[in-house]
Amino acid sequence: MKEATFSVSIVRDIVQYAATYGVDAKKLCDAAGIELALIDLPDRQITGAPLKALWREVVKMTGDENFGLHLGEAFNVAAIGIVGYVLLNCNTFKQVLEKLSRYTNLFSQGVYINFSVLQGQVLCDCEIVDHLKNYLLEEPRHPIESTFTALMAATKMLAGKQLYLQTVWFQHPRPNDISEYQRIFSTDIRFWAPTNRIIFDANCLDWPVLSANPSLLSIFEQHAKAMLDEMSHEKSYSNLVIQAISQHLKGEVPAIKTIARNLAISVRNLQRELQTEGTSYQQLLDATRKELALRHLKKTDTPINDVAFLLGFSEPSAFNRAFKRWTGKTPRAYRSVD
Repeated sequence: MKEATFSVSIVRDIVQYAATYGVDAKKLCDAAGIELALIDLPDRQITGAPLKALWREVVKMTGDENFGLHLGEAFNVAAIGIVGYVLLNCNTFKQVLEKLSRYTNLFSQGVYINFSVLQGQVLCDCEIVDHLKNYLLEEPRHPIESTFTALMAATKMLAGKQLYLQTVWFQHPRPNDISEYQRIFSTDIRFWAPTNRIIFDANCLDWPVLSANPSLLSIFEQHAKAMLDEMSHEKSYSNLVIQAISQHLKGEVPAIKTIARNLAISVRNLQRELQTEGTSYQQLLDATRKELALRHLKKTDTPINDVAFLLGFSEPSAFNRAFKRWTGKTPRAYRSVD
């Protein structure tokens, strides 16, 4: 089963907010099995397993059982990257909800955010995706709670007005202490509900966005659409591994452990995914080295010995043997023919 992926911007938001509790970023990421350097790549996508671990660890390290609620209260629209910039330039709050619904996949494939208007009320749902392998099906509480409080914070930032809710529904069980829910939402709260939903007055849809800029909206939305189109082409683990190998293959051969860490997946799970796709790490490494060798040799100003070094061969003779196995020719013969 294909697995839902999530933007690294979510990881960064959690780690940065945890720092306000005095939690060390590296210790937190290490405990969750995430490379700290990953937070500098907010547009990257990761699977749910490291996020699931991160939520568990951050609650443990902060001692805050309501961390999701509080994270959402501190939300800044810019934290979700290009989607945030789209929202900042919408004309009305209705348009904000429309764009949020359209581009949710750019920061989370684990939920659908959609809204409808019924009898003067807006029903805004955060539906958990169930046709993918999705950690939110098992542990939805903090991510869903942060989503709703973040939407309230975003509304205040975008429209300059407080979004007063009429009802809040959560699918997950009722915690022992709900005093923070009552403080934040100031309305009826239902747990074990059939969906995750907030309900508010439909007049809010007409609220103007203070930072609206139609020209910038068009520019940012073009970017968002391009990113969505790219994501719609299913990325297999084979392709992800090839990309990662190409980035790391600079003078030494990257171990599968390095590539797995880069993709935020365990070595065992990566091997299993590649096996499902009918290949292996060694086969992909070999194919990637061949492709890069052919590409480098077309540049006649790159010495063959340098090509061998770049591809991680210990000596030119090893590169010659490998290249002859790939093409039936030596590197020199291939270059002279080409």
